[in-house]
Amino acid sequence: MAELVSKKNINKNKNNTIMKKLIITSLLLTLCFNVTAQSWWNSEKVRGNGNVVTKNRTTSDYEGVSVGGSFDVILVKGKEGKITIKGEENIIPYIITEVRNGTLKIKYEKNVNVRTTRKLTVTVPYKDIDKVSLGGSGNISNEGVIKGEDVSFSLGGSGDIRVNVDANHVKSSIGGSGNIKLSGKTDSFKCSIAGSGSIKAYELDANSLKASIAGSGSIRTSVKNKIKASVVGSGSIYYKGNPKIDSKSVGSGDVISRN
Repeated sequence: MAELVSKKNINKNKNNTIMKKLIITSLLLTLCFNVTAQSWWNSEKVRGNGNVVTKNRTTSDYEGVSVGGSFDVILVKGKEGKITIKGEENIIPYIITEVRNGTLKIKYEKNVNVRTTRKLTVTVPYKDIDKVSLGGSGNISNEGVIKGEDVSFSLGGSGDIRVNVDANHVKSSIGGSGNIKLSGKTDSFKCSIAGSGSIKAYELDANSLKASIAGSGSIRTSVKNKIKASVVGSGSIYYKGNPKIDSKSVGSGDVISRN
């Protein structure tokens, strides 16, 4: 009888924890909506004129790339600091490309609401980068392979990151509904999702995986040796390979073989 009561208390505590997380998430989304709405009404409105031009920018070297907005960013091997922007003539002047603390930041000026009518592409050459982040509904992709000791990819919003990587340690994280697609190889892969996003890494060969999901997101990986995973909510971790599994789940989510 005591054991039954104990189990009921544990389940009750787990349910309370999930409910608290859902309430906090709802409050944060409401706050973000109100802030965004106020920012939109107070901002300058700029609509693209349809006249597409190409402009070159020069910056100092960088070790990371941070993108904020609805840009299509292409990472290419080359000399760092020579940025190419292809977009509408009256939109480009509102785009900021600057290096701060070793990170190239690509974003629109503050208090400006931009509406493009043509595709906006930013080409970023790199020699060595170890960090790529995207906030918003844009896209980041690369040509060639990003190589390094430790490389991280982070996404906040509904955008997409698609990259080929060769590094000893790879880390990826999503907060929102976006997608990260990885290919290549790594010794250890660490990833996390908070929300409904998706990490697609069947084409990333990893020896070990440490993964966590809070929400309804999904992670797909190829792992050789071991997986340590935690799932809170309805999300799932799918894997190919025959690794040892150490997992904890709260909710309907699980760790599932796709062999």
